[in-house]
Amino acid sequence: MTDPLIGEGDRTDRHADFGRLIRDEAADTVICHVCGRAFRSLGAHVRVHDMTAAEYRQEFGLLRSRALSARSFAQQQSRSRRAAYRDSEETRARFAAGRAMARTGELNRRRWNGAGERAETDELRRLRLESLSAGRRSQARDADARLAAALRAGGFADLEQALRTVYVDRQSSVEETARILDVGKGRLRRLLEEHGFAIRPSGQNSDIGRHARVLLNNRAAAERVGAQDITVWLRERAAEGARLRELAADTGRSITWVAARIGPR
Repeated sequence: MTDPLIGEGDRTDRHADFGRLIRDEAADTVICHVCGRAFRSLGAHVRVHDMTAAEYRQEFGLLRSRALSARSFAQQQSRSRRAAYRDSEETRARFAAGRAMARTGELNRRRWNGAGERAETDELRRLRLESLSAGRRSQARDADARLAAALRAGGFADLEQALRTVYVDRQSSVEETARILDVGKGRLRRLLEEHGFAIRPSGQNSDIGRHARVLLNNRAAAERVGAQDITVWLRERAAEGARLRELAADTGRSITWVAARIGPR
């Protein structure tokens, strides 16, 4: 007689990929890697293949915590465990002990000290890679959105026009161009190369480039002290009796830089 919790074991002619568990949502079953048949739970079924559930997970690269059952069966088990927790003082005590070990890090130490526990399953590697790829795609979408917003704000028809106008025609520095287009300097250099614009060698200055760097330094110092105009702020502080060394420390610039903006005293 077939166990009603296990299911009929219908043949599906499907075998799950290594490191992946296939669930048939329509039939509410899971597919056995070995025989390709569908069951509500593989935990009991895999015994016919001379494996325990833990051995099955290891054999086919699944997470040690992977449930080997259909969703409805897993939910039924979850309800049973919650009821047992409510009704059993002993069970609650065991859970409390486990939570205490988790808080102190004891469970984690036991995990890494256990034999073979350092081995990473294929499913875990796949999940980590998928998570990493998803994060990179999300970051790329955010970066593209910021760039598109900067192009609109600057009134540029496209990226090539923006690069030509800001970096080539205005001779803005890499730092200033990156700030205007709201991209990182590394990405800006790649974009310049992709669009055929030569990157000026480091240390090659122009009047426009030098002016852009002056503005960039002024803006950074102003943001640091929360001022609208750094020159006005410095002169007001100097009139109040602040020393050059103090102002240099506040703005993160040199004493010479501060003195040049204050002017004759």
